[in-house]
Amino acid sequence: MPRYDLVLISRILNRGNYFCKYWNIFFRGKREGYVNLLRQTCKSIMDKGGVVRKLENLGQQKLPYRMRAHADWHNHGRYFLLDFDISDKHLSQLGKELKMDPDVIRPRVVKTQSRYDSRKHEHPLLECWKSYNPPNAVN
Repeated sequence: MPRYDLVLISRILNRGNYFCKYWNIFFRGKREGYVNLLRQTCKSIMDKGGVVRKLENLGQQKLPYRMRAHADWHNHGRYFLLDFDISDKHLSQLGKELKMDPDVIRPRVVKTQSRYDSRKHEHPLLECWKSYNPPNAVN
């Protein structure tokens, strides 16, 4: 399976009411924070036969520009980075699910490694710098 990185920008979750899309119920009360969002995203990946390799919380940051998602404007968001493997046919379905989630501002998926590529990509310029020998200094 190809390897992907998911950059997930979430809204700031400090409100008490929320809508859960799995049960189609509007909940009132305290929310567990970002745990439900990440659990739901990882569960969705694993239900499709994928493997979540790494999950990083990059913290709350000011967005580079005002973003509109689900009829709201956002200036700040919390960034998460997920490293996972999933088949190509399930990737588009995962993207649709993430776009429908009301807590997600921007989901962006980037392919990092091909299915058949066993080594990391190296830039050929780096090989040139390794082979460079400076001329002898003349006094």
